Amino acid sequence: MSERQPRTLRISKPEDRAGWVVELDGHDIARSLIGLDLRVDSEPMARVTLDILAEELPGEIGQVHAYLPDATKELLVRLGWTPPAEEAS
Repeated sequence: MSERQPRTLRISKPEDRAGWVVELDGHDIARSLIGLDLRVDSEPMARVTLDILAEELPGEIGQVHAYLPDATKELLVRLGWTPPAEEAS
């Protein structure tokens, strides 16, 4: 499996507009988000889980690692999903 490249995430609350700005590698994806979970623990880097409405993504944002919690993976497998080959082992 290839090594994951870190992504740049910037979250801000501009005073001149309603709502938040959530930029992933320079692309504002705030309108595409249902939720966001930020974990800062013993890992060397913070971990962010983004809940996204895929049909709302703005244009091309490049390669993104999609993280599925184990419980979600297990449910999807029970519903007939086959995980990618590198995750099946």
